[in-house]
Amino acid sequence: MHFGHWHHYDWVAGALLIMMAVAILFLNHEYRPARPLRIYQIATLAGAFVIGGLFFIPAVPRLVTASRQLVISRAPTETSGPFPVATANIALAAAANSEPAIPIQIWYPAAGRPVATPAPGNLAAPQSCLEFLEHQRLANAQQQFPILLYAPGNGGVKTDNASTAAELASHGYIVVAIDDIDRSPGAMSPLTFDFSSAEVFKDTLQAADRKVRLQAERALAALDRLEACTDAGWRGRVRFDRVGFFGFSIGGATAAEAATFDPRVAAAANLDGWLFGRAAGGEFEKPYMVILIEDDVFPRAAQLQSPDAIIRSSAALTGRDMREEIKLANRPHGFGFRILKAFHENLSDQAFRRAFFKSWLVVNPYRVKSIRDAYLLAFFDTYLRDKAAPLLTQSPSPFDEVEILKGNQYWLKEAAKSAAQSAGRL
Repeated sequence: MHFGHWHHYDWVAGALLIMMAVAILFLNHEYRPARPLRIYQIATLAGAFVIGGLFFIPAVPRLVTASRQLVISRAPTETSGPFPVATANIALAAAANSEPAIPIQIWYPAAGRPVATPAPGNLAAPQSCLEFLEHQRLANAQQQFPILLYAPGNGGVKTDNASTAAELASHGYIVVAIDDIDRSPGAMSPLTFDFSSAEVFKDTLQAADRKVRLQAERALAALDRLEACTDAGWRGRVRFDRVGFFGFSIGGATAAEAATFDPRVAAAANLDGWLFGRAAGGEFEKPYMVILIEDDVFPRAAQLQSPDAIIRSSAALTGRDMREEIKLANRPHGFGFRILKAFHENLSDQAFRRAFFKSWLVVNPYRVKSIRDAYLLAFFDTYLRDKAAPLLTQSPSPFDEVEILKGNQYWLKEAAKSAAQSAGRL
């Protein structure tokens, strides 16, 4: 967790000012009751109350939300769409018995009453695809349901964005999520971002390129297996030939990579992930959306020239990624949004864990979730349902926290400056 948002903690200074002013008044009353305050002392205390109040009072709603979340400590389960949502943990077997099953979590518009999405720790044991089909019922609707694939962050699990998956399913999408490929039985050593030397940095980039490719292939293999096991009822009501793909962190890079080589992936959305593989090399042509956070900025020249290999390599990769994101966001079917005050974990359900309590003092995790859900729905409605969504092109954004990257002259100039500074580096 990176906390480069110290200016958002100015409410602490405000609280201290108010407490100091109250303490001075109390001490004066207790120990100098016959000695009235002088004019300049009254003015100073009044100023402390006013300035402290200006800093502290606007933060009160955030503090209340943070306190509430500390007690609840879970992602929201409510959805806003017209369909009730069910979820299932499925092990998709291969046609050849020698290949291991691929575990997926699926959220789908269900017939009947709404079904609460269970917490990640309370998921039912995996069932076979045939068992799932025997007991499930898709919602009745005069439409086909598009499929959205989902990939989690590095080392993450398929339920790490369960609240967003359920929200999208409530609007008529079938969300199919996989675990990070490093969690698979027999997987090689997990990807570690090591920037300690130029040689190791190069190896890290190559390992990341391989990982997003293998992970994309795994998600698409899960799509193949799901289609193969479904019955005629599903195949007539579910679109397997035109799907969307979204992911968090390296899962976002996985989504982009899948769109570069599989024609079924019609659109990809990246939730604050560095790009790797073919997508990082300018080989991306499909509709694309990226959602970034406040800390996502172009590196300074001093960072690119730092004697510290970790700082230098991280800056080079960040610069490369930001240039590509700005480029993709400014294509005809590209979009980019930056959520101010947000942290990386705010783009997944990790933000609702107690471990990230400090972030709740800066930003409301429910608010950021509503933003990411709204933009994902608008994006996939546009490119999977051919249903124009005004939010996607609305400028300025109706969300005060959102900065639009498309057509943003400041970010275009920063990208050009970064390209000049980074010439020959990466």
